[in-house]
Amino acid sequence: MRRLRIVFGALFFSLFALESTESVAQELNCSLNVVSTKITSGDKTVFEDLSKAMNQFVNNRRWTKMRFQSQERIPCSMTVDIQEYNSSTGQIKAYLSIQLRRPCFKSTYSSTVFNLIDRDFSFRYMKNDPLNYTDNSIGTNLTATLAFYVYIILGNYFDSFAPQGGAVFYTQAQNIVMQAQSLAEEGWRSSSRNDNNRYWIAESYTNGNYADIHEVLYRYYRLGMDMMFDDPATARTNILQAMTQLNEVRQRKTGGLACVNLFMESRADELVNIYQPAAQDEKQKAMDLFIDIDPAHIDTYRKIMSGTSSAR
Repeated sequence: MRRLRIVFGALFFSLFALESTESVAQELNCSLNVVSTKITSGDKTVFEDLSKAMNQFVNNRRWTKMRFQSQERIPCSMTVDIQEYNSSTGQIKAYLSIQLRRPCFKSTYSSTVFNLIDRDFSFRYMKNDPLNYTDNSIGTNLTATLAFYVYIILGNYFDSFAPQGGAVFYTQAQNIVMQAQSLAEEGWRSSSRNDNNRYWIAESYTNGNYADIHEVLYRYYRLGMDMMFDDPATARTNILQAMTQLNEVRQRKTGGLACVNLFMESRADELVNIYQPAAQDEKQKAMDLFIDIDPAHIDTYRKIMSGTSSAR
């Protein structure tokens, strides 16, 4: 309940200005790990140093002026899987996994809001290198990428609690993309073949053609998942409305559709569990809609029809 009290502050988001400082963080409780099993030579203690530096950068920095109690900080995770390392130059190529899970009201269940593996992640790091960043000076590709995903996490999280609650954070993520055009590393440009790169992620959350994605997040979570305990029938109706709206966003494609792809990532099993207890006609409607949006998981969505209908 206390967590919900804090996040409802997003309704008054216009009262807060963005701020990044070196003071103790109040927003994120991010589990951040560096995996270096693929590196078999050289001094691997540099990766321990990197892990500590990244944890301090993400968790000990204030990203907003909002105040959180320690138990209200947003649970998320980032894992840096080192693929290549040049000990002479400090050059690192890695995969960055980002996940945001959101607890649902009156439940022990946490739903995956955002889940992505960024394979365009390369940077230079030597022991004791400072991770310098301000909103007007993004620093290196390492700090720019970490800050970018912090703002995307915040945007998704606050969108799920209030209409347009995350808008200011998506704007900040887009500002990082604009500044990062001067960086040599990949992941920041529209010319990329990767529709889910950082450029297209920011574009899809800020482009007016996809503005309904924010309503989708709010309706799916606040009016859907948070209501499943008290009123599952209404919750399923609201979730189906959110998914219908998501399909409309998908159909009006004018560029990358990263926001739709990211919303559907890891979503199939959750949707099956939600609609298996529904009445037969609701099951059919839901299954047909989900297959239309996400045909890659057609076999998973067909499991909806095998569930036992509920009177609730």
